[in-house]
Amino acid sequence: MIRHLALLSILLLPRLAVAWGAGHDDVAREVMSRLPEVLRGKFTPEIIEEAIKHDSHYPDSFQPFLPEEVGENAIAALKQAGLKSRYDLHLDHGRVAGFAQLVEAIREGDAAHIAHWIASHSHVIADMVACNHDPMVHTATYGWGPWKVRLPHEGDFSKVAPLLDLGGSGHDTAGGAEAFAAAVDRLLLHDDGRDAARQIQELLLYGQEGARFCSPRGVKVLQGAAAWIDTQDMKGRELLWQTIGELGAWAVARTLRDVEVALRFAKDGTQVKLTPEATAAAKSTIESLMRERRLDEDALFAPVLRELQPGDENITGIVLEPTWDMNDAMLGFSSRVQSAATVRTLQKLGRPHATFDVRRLLAAGFPEPKQVPLMIIVATQFTSYHWMKTDVLETALADYLKRGGRVLWIMGHGGMPKKVLEPFITAMQRTEKAYLPVPGKRFTGSRLIAHLPGDPAWQIVNTPETPAGWQRPYCPWRLEPTADSALEPLLTLESEGVKHLVGACTTDHRLALLPVYAVTPYLLSGESRVTSPAEPELDDASTTVLLGVIEKMLK
Repeated sequence: MIRHLALLSILLLPRLAVAWGAGHDDVAREVMSRLPEVLRGKFTPEIIEEAIKHDSHYPDSFQPFLPEEVGENAIAALKQAGLKSRYDLHLDHGRVAGFAQLVEAIREGDAAHIAHWIASHSHVIADMVACNHDPMVHTATYGWGPWKVRLPHEGDFSKVAPLLDLGGSGHDTAGGAEAFAAAVDRLLLHDDGRDAARQIQELLLYGQEGARFCSPRGVKVLQGAAAWIDTQDMKGRELLWQTIGELGAWAVARTLRDVEVALRFAKDGTQVKLTPEATAAAKSTIESLMRERRLDEDALFAPVLRELQPGDENITGIVLEPTWDMNDAMLGFSSRVQSAATVRTLQKLGRPHATFDVRRLLAAGFPEPKQVPLMIIVATQFTSYHWMKTDVLETALADYLKRGGRVLWIMGHGGMPKKVLEPFITAMQRTEKAYLPVPGKRFTGSRLIAHLPGDPAWQIVNTPETPAGWQRPYCPWRLEPTADSALEPLLTLESEGVKHLVGACTTDHRLALLPVYAVTPYLLSGESRVTSPAEPELDDASTTVLLGVIEKMLK
């Protein structure tokens, strides 16, 4: 009953986007089948079933640790390590604390606790590489699935979404299970004799390393799943099996390696404790990894990258940010999809453009306005992330504007560069704790009116308040300028007869501010069929808004 209520509580949390669902069973099942015999021989069939069906989902709950599940000593140790709930096992220091409990359980010889911590550990590792933490797959799963966005030929994304979990193919006897097992064989790891410091650092790096392993594969998972649902394309199904199998195998291989290390630590008395030195070393390594990551490692971006060329003039620039750990980002997790869609749309329309890595802009500043007179930045959030500091980017933005550049800032519900956007800040209003300008039930069905030639308008036909997900196109801001304000209207939201200004530009057209929902494909009325499921682009409505604003700013 306790487990049932815990699982129910996690499913009802509106802002949580869990990773693998049933796929955690598949990861744990594969781990249990490959454990060293010295451990597997301790487990009864009941213990193994409990580990696979229940313990592999243990971290997906905000419930407290209970003594009847993990023991009083474990609870004391977890509390000392700074963990308040089971969900904290996902955190960097939580993974270290969970691994330490695995070592202690082996040392104590409690079979049920050993199996519990192995399964729990497999969960948090699998979450680091889960494809629905890839921005494109996440959008398809939690956004396009509930909206039933249509595929090119048959069906819609509600049929695709179940295949974007390892559970959709990990035990599929038609070929998915075989591909998964083969991937584990290829990626299998073993204890390499590492010491505690090296093991702790590895645990702290799983988030970034998992994201890096996933970023070339996530889009392929979506491509394969959509092809299979849309046209029963067997090559697509095989692509799905191979790529999602590799993601699951990454987690299985590291869990098994960590179990072997834990066995040795338990035997030789090695203590596992997170130290300031280990944290500092991991932070340094993470920041090095972040600097060396290439944008073309992200399959979302690779096909649309175009660097600025020496002879380019009158180019529109679009800022991109690589995929990091889980939902981490400087400019917002979901901003990557709208940014990639913007680039692809400009590319298809033959509009001169170039892509800019946000890390390059932080290091070297923005380009010359003669070459790039307009920069587009989609930023559903604006927060410092490791060495990527908001004040540095804001200073670079201010310098670009001073040199004659123009900026279109597409905002969400997070922060923003208040000094650069100062002309808008005094006019911005929101209802406390709201995520949209009007309540969600009123927002859906409202009209979005663009103050562009022809005054195009659209009805909001899909709700941004999807059951879960970090992709929700939330933006709570209304603009209420004074009569003498130097702002021109760009977008008005009309809800139940009341009009709210939600997008504007300065009278000199050097700065423009739009809500992210205005450039979110398939939210507004119009065609809701994708051209290519794994290659995002703006739909007709969001293209009209974006191009209209670009034209206005560059006149």
